[in-house]
Amino acid sequence: MKKLKTIKTLLFSIIILTTIHQSYAQDASPIIQKSVVINASADEVWGRLRLLDKVEELVPDFLETSWLVDGQKPGVGTKRSCAAPGMKKGEASYTEQVIEYNDHQRYYSYAILEGVPAKNMINSFKVIDLGYHKCMVVWSSSNWTFIKNPNMTKDQFMGFLNSAGDQMMAQLYKLHNEKS
Repeated sequence: MKKLKTIKTLLFSIIILTTIHQSYAQDASPIIQKSVVINASADEVWGRLRLLDKVEELVPDFLETSWLVDGQKPGVGTKRSCAAPGMKKGEASYTEQVIEYNDHQRYYSYAILEGVPAKNMINSFKVIDLGYHKCMVVWSSSNWTFIKNPNMTKDQFMGFLNSAGDQMMAQLYKLHNEKS
């Protein structure tokens, strides 16, 4: 019975990832997508992500601190600033703004307003309930165009995004599976 549940979960995960990938396959812009299956309820994991704060816990190698601008509450329009290692609160490396937010569907997307060598960059988080006290978190970055600059090549930027995405998924897994 347990083996059957595992097979069903795996098949469901493949279907979800294929569907998500196909929806982006029509877009010629770069995309990075990362996912992880977590041994925790979707509500529990969404409860952490929906707050939009403490992003540095998910990418400690890339962020020193993050904060919601002017004490805003999570939702569409919320701005979040982030500081790279060595910087302090108030010294933003980049700023993001939530453009979609849905508690019921456990999803939000945010635009990067400044601080990265890309324009029209949209990132998103989605928490998918897999049943049996498991969920999948999917993070993606899409719809952006690299802006040439003297500090970073497009390949370096893609490497940065891939590394940060991998670390986010590993940290989410660690945060929720250590409690189990």
